[in-house]
Amino acid sequence: MEAITTDEIRGEIKRLIAEVTERTPEEIEDTASFQDDLGVDSLMAMEVMVAVDKKYKINIPEDEFSQIRNVNDTVEVVQRHLEAAGTAVRA
Repeated sequence: MEAITTDEIRGEIKRLIAEVTERTPEEIEDTASFQDDLGVDSLMAMEVMVAVDKKYKINIPEDEFSQIRNVNDTVEVVQRHLEAAGTAVRA
């Protein structure tokens, strides 16, 4: 399987967040709080996580999911799960 880059993951996360918040990906800062800055409620967050799980064929446990606050957190969790599943992630 071809390696995925951190930037590709970041771009996909931003695209998904932009979709549920009706923004453009360029408007979403890596450190913007999903809840406080972007108005992401629990239903929107769940929608994004389901899409991420499907896209990358991973399963982020609910307790870990609840700790995610922004794009950077999401990228880190996705990378960790991809690497644990044997998918290479490049910087």
